Amino acid sequence: MKRIIISLTILVLLPAVRSHAQEDAILRQQLRGKQSFADVMQTVMAYYNNPNTINRLGATTVNRNIKHWNRYAWYMSSRLGPNGEFVNINQKLFEAARPQLTGRTANHTNQPNIIESVSGNWSVVGPNNTDFGIGRVDRLAFHPSDPNIIYAGAAGGGLWRTTDAGANWTNLTADLPCLGISGIVIDPNNTNTIYILTGDGDSDISGLVEDFGYMRFSIGVLRSTDGGARWTRLAAFPGVTNTLIGYRLTMHPTNSNILFACTSQGLFRTDDAGNSWTAVETTGGRFYNMKFKPNDTDTCYAIANNGNTSRFFRSFNEGIDWETDPTINGLINNPVSRVELAVTPANSNLVYLLCGGVPGNGRFAGLFRSSNAGISFNPQSNTPNILGRSNTGNDNQNQSTYDLAVAVSNTTGATVMTGGIEVWRSINSGVAWTFRGNLHDDIHDLGFHPADNKLWAATDGGVYSSIDSGTTWTSHFEDMSISQFYRMAVSPSDYLEMIAGAQDNGVKKRDNGTSYFDQIGGADGYCVGYDPVNTSTYYAIQNNNLTRFLNDGTSNAPLVTNLNFFSNMAVHTSLANTVFLASDSFRTVTNGNVSTYSVVNNNPLGGWYLKTCPSNGNRIYMAGGACPTATPANPLPGCYQATTGVLRRSDDGGATWPINNILSNDNGFPLTFPKITSINVDPTNSLRVWVTFGGFTDNAKVYYADYNTNPAGNWINMSGTLPNLPVNCIALDNNNNAYIGTDNGVYYRGNGMSDWVPFYNNLPYVPVTDLVISESENRIRAATFGRGIWSSDLYTACVTDLNITGTLEGQEFYEASNTITSTASLLTSEGSKVQMRGGNEVLLQDGFSARETTQFRAAIGPCGSGAVAGFRLSSTDTSVLLPPAQYLAPQDGKKSLVHIVSASNNEVYVEVNQNQTGVTDLLLTDANGKSIRSKNIPVSAVGKWRDYVNIAGLSSGIYYLYILLNRRVEHMQEVHIQMP
Repeated sequence: MKRIIISLTILVLLPAVRSHAQEDAILRQQLRGKQSFADVMQTVMAYYNNPNTINRLGATTVNRNIKHWNRYAWYMSSRLGPNGEFVNINQKLFEAARPQLTGRTANHTNQPNIIESVSGNWSVVGPNNTDFGIGRVDRLAFHPSDPNIIYAGAAGGGLWRTTDAGANWTNLTADLPCLGISGIVIDPNNTNTIYILTGDGDSDISGLVEDFGYMRFSIGVLRSTDGGARWTRLAAFPGVTNTLIGYRLTMHPTNSNILFACTSQGLFRTDDAGNSWTAVETTGGRFYNMKFKPNDTDTCYAIANNGNTSRFFRSFNEGIDWETDPTINGLINNPVSRVELAVTPANSNLVYLLCGGVPGNGRFAGLFRSSNAGISFNPQSNTPNILGRSNTGNDNQNQSTYDLAVAVSNTTGATVMTGGIEVWRSINSGVAWTFRGNLHDDIHDLGFHPADNKLWAATDGGVYSSIDSGTTWTSHFEDMSISQFYRMAVSPSDYLEMIAGAQDNGVKKRDNGTSYFDQIGGADGYCVGYDPVNTSTYYAIQNNNLTRFLNDGTSNAPLVTNLNFFSNMAVHTSLANTVFLASDSFRTVTNGNVSTYSVVNNNPLGGWYLKTCPSNGNRIYMAGGACPTATPANPLPGCYQATTGVLRRSDDGGATWPINNILSNDNGFPLTFPKITSINVDPTNSLRVWVTFGGFTDNAKVYYADYNTNPAGNWINMSGTLPNLPVNCIALDNNNNAYIGTDNGVYYRGNGMSDWVPFYNNLPYVPVTDLVISESENRIRAATFGRGIWSSDLYTACVTDLNITGTLEGQEFYEASNTITSTASLLTSEGSKVQMRGGNEVLLQDGFSARETTQFRAAIGPCGSGAVAGFRLSSTDTSVLLPPAQYLAPQDGKKSLVHIVSASNNEVYVEVNQNQTGVTDLLLTDANGKSIRSKNIPVSAVGKWRDYVNIAGLSSGIYYLYILLNRRVEHMQEVHIQMP
């Protein structure tokens, strides 16, 4: 008898979106009323390419703003509604998760239950440390009396704690789905009680967060009463929209039940530890910070901004009522967009206000000081430009909406530290300044620890400290895996080595299987790839350049400059020194020489994705969106992130892209579809192709076609019961088994399975942006946007019976073909979500418990029958696929590569790249692996050489050509033979 035992209520915490704008006044006016992504991006790019804008803001500022808008375009173009419209992302993700219990956990306390990798056994690869910049940290908080305990809130990696002054860090929020942290407070009366304000307010540059949904919105305040082991979501803020973003969280000095939350929609107060909130001040607009006067529980200060007008607020009754002074407001607005404030216990009457200029105009608006508890302020300085990039302060840079910080020493009110792009110090109350910026750029928070007065900084690269007020800095990256990776690649010659492109932190390279990653390139790293012949050479997109790295990254040089941001790159799979580029044009780069091939109507449509094929170096797949007609006044760079486009194929190395190879026109492909986020092919048959889609179009997640058996195309919708979430990437093994990375983890679908199953146990709740399989070592690796790189064994068969015991925490998925028996206890914490599926029975025995705030579901169904056990059925594809030719790359790397030049005139002409001498054999087989032709070369040369194999008398079809070196298979390529 089949039984379903229990089903509890589901609660999911995820982000949202809205669409109005904040930029400087001109762009804000132009964006007013725009309701679609395409309209926004066309307006933005036309604005920044207008000569008047460039003259007014300066080329450097324009380029930086374009970079941030392109970050936005990359993110948002994959998270739109069915018609390319803005949607409420938070609500969409919530809706997608409600009918299923999805999840993953990073902290298993029940390790005996993990008997194999049916649902994944993920562990972190790194970087857990690096030489320069690991990931963005927005906020810091300190233990009130222990100098070794510091808390750090990452933009996309959650809350972290060190108990040894930054030598090591532990993540406290791996099971929570909202990883952006904008406020942290520690209860001084009970330091096991921690509050966090969620969201990522500091991404709000050029209108990126609040205006158009970029990054993570706030889901409110969460509390832990056991030092971060468990979390509870507190009451919602009253009267807010679901596009709230957070900035700071402040606790009353003596009454731990009173807290204040500074948000984009006002200042909120609770006097019952977050069980309810009251909006105490909303007229100021966006509240950036709030502080109590030291040694005074009645007096407190706050700073807010509404548009381009900032206001300073005071309260004399514990923050219940607030007043503002027009004289002070007039003083600090000249003009200004963001203000930060600081106080010090060294002199409780001191208040400092650091004023940043309007975005783009390069002005340091000034530092102002009050010596009478905020009754009046005096200007201290407005030069040099301490918010800029220059260490002399003579530039015109400023990005104060993104990073602005000020702190005053606990022991002397005259020592003031400021953070913008760099750090500066004054020892005379802000009258004169000294550069102290020898750390990672972009400073989001500064603070002196109350226990020892050590200075700490939160930056785009991570956490730093200084024992001499900024004269020297020490980085603290150990164990803080918070890198936001876009793409990754694993070395073909050493599976423990890999490279990856990170936001803010360039190109990272892992050596020797450690968790330490070298920084080999700066800026924003994006696409990366290894040269197939010389794996000590690799390539990367950095901002808008293609860079080649030589000698294992010890030297590098740009190959192509002035590309579009987030241009796609793919490395040729069978030729050395050859890469392809696609965005507003398709280009081939060979030995540093660039050729541009025109495509249909000179519009290549390649800005979405570019894929080369492991088994066919001549075949390339490309997807991209259409560009509107450009005009001199509106050139529209960046339209490669458009929301409508095509999928196409080239069979001759990109030389031509025939109209009949526009695959998105073929039978079964959706008539309308979201952005194509990735393309992949069966590693042993380049005509078996998969595509994934972003966005929130239900049932349009993954499609598959076999052009080998059906040259006219016959696309099959493989979306199954996947949740309506963006799918970001796909990886395939040699049997055409598929793994996909989504905004909530990894799913698996084996060749012949009817649906997807979760494959994310131990993986943090974070978007997965890239997947790479190393089948020879039975590993899959995932790049994430916020928690670095992770690794798991590949999928294995379902077990018959499973007994689950102990304590379960986080989010987990278990299945067995017959019976699951459990006496486990679900940890009572926000984020504990567990699902069990048995083929015949799920038996919860005495001792099993699932209490309040946990979520549990049991279901009956066969292994591999769906992403959600037993929730709904999907149609089954009954088509039979031929088994692919089996080929695994040598574990110590290829010593020889064979490239098919042509297959004609009864001969297959090949080009060989070989880096070791020896006996070489060329072996031609049919699709079933049967040997058809062979050719022996007794002694082959090192380097590049050409040869041929006779194919006279063979029938048309697909064959496989292997190259063997000293009897070992090194490489394989498809041969498509077409006889007259």
